[in-house]
Amino acid sequence: MRINSAADDAAGLAIREMMRADIATMKQGIRNTADAISMIQTADGALGVIDEKLVRMKELAEQAATGTYTTAQREIINSEYQAMAAEIDRIANATNFNGIKLLDGSVTNQHGGQGLKIHFGVSNNAAEDYYFVNIGDARATSSTGLRVGGDAKNDIWGQGAAGSSKLAGPGCCTAGYATLDNKAGFTSGQTFEYGYNWDWMQNKDSALLTGKYLAGRYTVTSSDSLQDLINKVNAGSQSRVGVAMSAAILQKMAKSGGNLAVCVGDEAYVFGSSAAAKGTGSAAGFVDGSKSITQVATSASNTSAFMAASLASAINHNKNSQFWAMVQSADSNGKNADMVYIFTKAGGNFNNLLACDVADNKNPSRSGLAGVTFENVQSSQRHEAGTTFTLGGEHWGTMKPTQAKAKLGNEVWNVTLNGRDVGDQRDLWIANSGEVKKPGLKDGVINGMDRNSFVEIQNAANGQWVGAELRTQSSAQEALDAMTEAINKKDKIRADLGALQNRLQNTMTNLTIQAENLQAAESRISDVDVAVEMTEFTKNNVLAQAATSMLAQANSLSQLALSLIG
Repeated sequence: MRINSAADDAAGLAIREMMRADIATMKQGIRNTADAISMIQTADGALGVIDEKLVRMKELAEQAATGTYTTAQREIINSEYQAMAAEIDRIANATNFNGIKLLDGSVTNQHGGQGLKIHFGVSNNAAEDYYFVNIGDARATSSTGLRVGGDAKNDIWGQGAAGSSKLAGPGCCTAGYATLDNKAGFTSGQTFEYGYNWDWMQNKDSALLTGKYLAGRYTVTSSDSLQDLINKVNAGSQSRVGVAMSAAILQKMAKSGGNLAVCVGDEAYVFGSSAAAKGTGSAAGFVDGSKSITQVATSASNTSAFMAASLASAINHNKNSQFWAMVQSADSNGKNADMVYIFTKAGGNFNNLLACDVADNKNPSRSGLAGVTFENVQSSQRHEAGTTFTLGGEHWGTMKPTQAKAKLGNEVWNVTLNGRDVGDQRDLWIANSGEVKKPGLKDGVINGMDRNSFVEIQNAANGQWVGAELRTQSSAQEALDAMTEAINKKDKIRADLGALQNRLQNTMTNLTIQAENLQAAESRISDVDVAVEMTEFTKNNVLAQAATSMLAQANSLSQLALSLIG
């Protein structure tokens, strides 16, 4: 090394370190580019399989389009057609690279619709250091995808004119949200909720707003945006548990003068003295000390209905709670035990949602109290205390942002809510939060997200596109054109990916050459000149050998003189 410390060459050291940083960054950029090429190859491989399915679907459409088949035979053909479409959906939803889904259209939504950013340069200049990979939606039955198959079984609701007009500001006639991070109209306490007929059992809209069928109730804060709401909904349905308290509890509490605690997760709600529950009373400490404790309002005229309402109110008024609650009467008269449905505020599974009750403090060794049961919402089975629930996480509805032209020509964001259509009955139902009263929660409706702002775009009797099915000769004939368009769309995705792969390979070659040349330049600064150093070394070696030879000659003369004397 020519430079071993700053004292050797101060300016050279500074330049060298900057070069070393650029070289290391370029090498990582080369690896980034290689990863991007691998990602594209993964997507292209899956599209190759999808290609085979589309060819078979068009073949089936051609088969069903001729008049030599009966209706029953076309049903059989349609069954295979739908199976091919479902497999395309599965492949598109399952194909991912390092956890990033590639073919479900989600890549397109990144960076404001530009796609997934591939960064390879040493700075952040859009013209030099990165570009975007945009992969289209390759799902068969998606409204933004290939739009073939699906059998018109997707229940799709989208924002209509009513919702758009509510979003219009003073003197403005634009519709929708300007951006996905728009916070206009989002205030604390506003809610978006919908129900889903997941077991095919309900044919009344009102039933889909009950605890058993309510798929989610998402409360926003003033800091939330439209994208935040979309993320909450897409995380999956909220985990929930039902709590039923019978009148027998009141009798036992009246006799013992004790307390009762209903626990959900790490929260305990105490009927009676919270001081005793926390361990400050004479016979205290019957609630696990790791749980946060909230006292529930009680009165001398307690009824099971009053206790259910009080429990729900205590949960909903607890700002630190991870849950919200709603009460559903066991019958129209409310005479029997009411059910308190307790939901997680966030979407998706809440692992190990432990539900328990703790008996009165007169007998803290008891693990439960007769009259309190916990319901598995999906199976309707009742369980004793201590049951662990993991309900939720089902994607009963998926919210998608869609761009549309506003009246003034501006691009705005609206949303659609998609759910699987499971039959001729109502499946997906969007509600005003005011339709179901919940104690302690505001009944504020998000602007543009209430019941009247959505219109049903598609249901079981209303296919959104031709090519949805092959049940008739005419629909099969129409499907031929739809299949041609789908294949063209798939081919465009593959062609774009192929072009991007070639571009990335050229980028990687260029980066490799740059890194090698920059490494050479850095070496000329940091390293010694080997030729000069070797010349100097050889020169010094020759001089040393010559001096040694001269000394040897001088020494031989003295030896000769001695030999003459001797």
